[in-house]
Amino acid sequence: MSGHQAAEHAEVVAVLGTVSWDEFLVLDCLPTPGSTAIIQQRVESGGGTAANLAVALARLGVRPLFVTTVGSDRFGAALLAELEQENIALHIVPRPAGTATDRCTILVTPGPERTILWHPGAHLRLGDPLPLDRVFQARIVVIDVEDQALRQFLLDLPAHIAPRVQLVGPLTHLTALPAERALRTAIQHDVLVGSEAELLAVTGCDQLRTAVETLQQWMPLGATRLAAITRGRDGCVLVSEREIVSCPSFAVDAVDPTGAGDAFTAGLIYGLLERLPLPELGRFANAVGALATRRLGARSALPTRDEVLEFIAQAQPCS
Repeated sequence: MSGHQAAEHAEVVAVLGTVSWDEFLVLDCLPTPGSTAIIQQRVESGGGTAANLAVALARLGVRPLFVTTVGSDRFGAALLAELEQENIALHIVPRPAGTATDRCTILVTPGPERTILWHPGAHLRLGDPLPLDRVFQARIVVIDVEDQALRQFLLDLPAHIAPRVQLVGPLTHLTALPAERALRTAIQHDVLVGSEAELLAVTGCDQLRTAVETLQQWMPLGATRLAAITRGRDGCVLVSEREIVSCPSFAVDAVDPTGAGDAFTAGLIYGLLERLPLPELGRFANAVGALATRRLGARSALPTRDEVLEFIAQAQPCS
């Protein structure tokens, strides 16, 4: 069956969001004005937070529906060719001729650390012909869209279409909003996931502790029952209205952190589908995120379910 055609059965997870073409430049240092950096390696591959998440789910054995859009250029064609090799049900929203594909130039420097230069291109927006009936047949719907009008439209739908759907909201595209508006939008999702920096931006706080407390105070006002906050080498924190669970990270020989957060989100969703207790949920998601950093590129090291379970059995979490 073509990746562009609808599947005959409903997928358990639907992902809506961006795909981008990534150019990775491994540098000996991050250049400052007037300085020179040496390019040690250059790689091109598909990326985009939502696409990375969809691929990560597929590698874990969960076939998602991925709703996205690309431009009419060679980058869009390359992205579709990559995605069609994965176990993903694709729905591509068409764009007019001449539309550019979303692209990123990612500078990877010692640490490893990354700096992203974004070339905005095609993205989903309100008014696009989306397969909403199929999307809301899923048990979990991930809303990872830049267009806030489209996000709000989708948030308003499940109460009428599928009240038992869990909406997962990555915090990435909410950080540009004023803090109170961002927080009010965030708590309309059942599950939130993001980095510590993103949570600080959304809550308007300057410390993790106060940000978590603020989120817990807002949770009863909305739909959110769980928030998963990544902290890099410090693992993650899972937050419910009355509980905070800290889960340590795993030690790996990291090459590139790009896509680790997307992999973490895939691990979190897998754990939610399996109804894992919070400590096991955080441990599994941390393991998926850690394994994703082993090679250059957002998807090159995404693990299978068996690889994650073997890694967890053998690895020791960081203390």
